[in-house]
Formats: sequence, structure tokens, C-alpha cells
Amino acid sequence: MMMDHLRYHEGELAVQTRVGVGADGLGAHEMYRPAMAAGVQHFLAAQQLAAVATLDGKGRPWASLRSGQPGFLRVLDEHTLEIGGYVNQDDPLIANLAKPGPAGVLVINLALRHRVRLNGEGQIDTDGRIRVSLNQVYGNCPQYIQAREVHGEREAESSRTCQTELLDERLRRWLENADTFFLATAHPESGVDASHRGGKPGFVRVENEKRFVFPDYAGNNMFNSLGNITSYPRAGLLFPDFRSGATLQITGAASIIWEGPQIAEFRGARRLVSVDIEKIVELSPGMLLQFEFKGYSPSLR
Repeated sequence: MMMDHLRYHEGELAVQTRVGVGADGLGAHEMYRPAMAAGVQHFLAAQQLAAVATLDGKGRPWASLRSGQPGFLRVLDEHTLEIGGYVNQDDPLIANLAKPGPAGVLVINLALRHRVRLNGEGQIDTDGRIRVSLNQVYGNCPQYIQAREVHGEREAESSRTCQTELLDERLRRWLENADTFFLATAHPESGVDASHRGGKPGFVRVENEKRFVFPDYAGNNMFNSLGNITSYPRAGLLFPDFRSGATLQITGAASIIWEGPQIAEFRGARRLVSVDIEKIVELSPGMLLQFEFKGYSPSLR
């Protein structure tokens, strides 16, 4: 089945219809582009942080981070993006893109609250660089991004990796103290997608050692992530520790909670997403950039 990557797929349309947006009423052809315009190329050349979504051999989504100095993202042509930067050899991304496969990229400037999403097919080279052939490019609104400025880069010293399937007390605190995470979702035909989620600490709630929930706030009404989960109920999440550079990657089954009293427990939530954990990977470091916190998003006031 050939997908038109400039249109919403059936999962996105189903969510839009359920919440009253209307089938394709948002004009996907006006939002999506098949290539990187000059403005996007200029933006990418100056950035230092990107989230990358991939699928593993079991079809599970993973969210990963790449970071580096400006120029670690290189536009090879208007349809091709190369991603360099720091590589942790235990990141699931390396095995996931050993052969060509779907890849979603979110390039984000936390300080300016700007972000661009780029989706297509990717493969990793032997030197760790990722080459992505793009079929969908579009911008996102600045909502829910906490402002952080890059103020240096730590040395890549010894690396530590921990894998588990359960949230112990330390990992529970990590999730519940988070104000930012990156989300990977997928669709069986249209590929994978990387997105950003932000909130005040506590917006992610751990229910037990295998399950947690987070709110879905009012956004751009495109419902890319929820549409993917509707069609393919899995998700990958990456929780960065901006102080230490460590990252916590989680993959699992995802479901949408559309109604019920639990939603009212999350201020501003329109619905919730529940994740049942299958695997957890902690990488230290997962990124080398050092950040200074500047303030919460005005959307959270």
C-alpha cells in the first residue's frame, strides 16, 4: 500500500473526527512539505539537538537523542538530511537503522521554542552518522517547551548502560520530576514520528512499576502522535536528565484514555495516554550538551 505522506492517515482522521476537528479540515497539504525549504535548511544548520524515532526488530518504537555543535545536522540536498553528533554505542537506534528503515526526526531549539519535524527513511553509517531520505517536513507550534539554553558541552568520558523492565524508586522519581520528554510513535504504512511533550514536574504520573500515564493538552489539532497510537498502539519515550546528560528510554504498549474521572486529576488535560512498559534503557551519557534552565512555557501558566 502506497501512502500519501502529505495527507493525514486514518488514525489521525479518526482522532480529529472524535474531538470535532473534522476530516482533513486542517489542510494537511498546507502543513506538510515533501522537502526542506530554504528557511528550514537555515534553521537546521544552527541547531544542536535532535530527537530521532525508530523501530526495533520487534516493531517497538524508540526515541533517541543526537546532539552536537551547530553543523552536526547537514542538509545534503532538499530531500536528504545527515545527522552526526554524539553517538552512544548502546543506543537502540544503532541496531534499528543498521538496515534502511523508517525514521522520524524532531529538531528543536529549546531556548527559542522552535521545532521542525522531518520524517522518512533512514540508515546509519559505520561512523554513526544517520542519513534520512525525507518525504514529510513540517513545523510545530512552540507550546509546552521549557526554555533551556546550551552553555557548554561535557567531555565524553566513560559510558554506562543499564537495562531493566521495571521502574524502581529512582526511576519513578526521574519520570515524576520530568518537565520534558520526547515521544516516538508509528503507523504501519506511513512510518514513524518524533515529537515533544512538556509540562510542570508531576505531569507524568507513575501508577506502578510497569505503567505510567501522561496528559495530552490542547495543541495544533493535527493529532499525529495520538493518531499513530490509534492505528498502532505502541510508543517510545525518552526522558533527558538535563543536569547529568543521562537519558532514560522506554518502549511499551500505549493506549488513549478518552474519558473518566482520572483526566480531571491532570490540570488542563483533554485526555491521557497510558504506557505499559516493555523495556527500559538508561544511557549515561545520552547527550553531551549542558543546559541552563530559563523558564517554563507560557502555555503552562
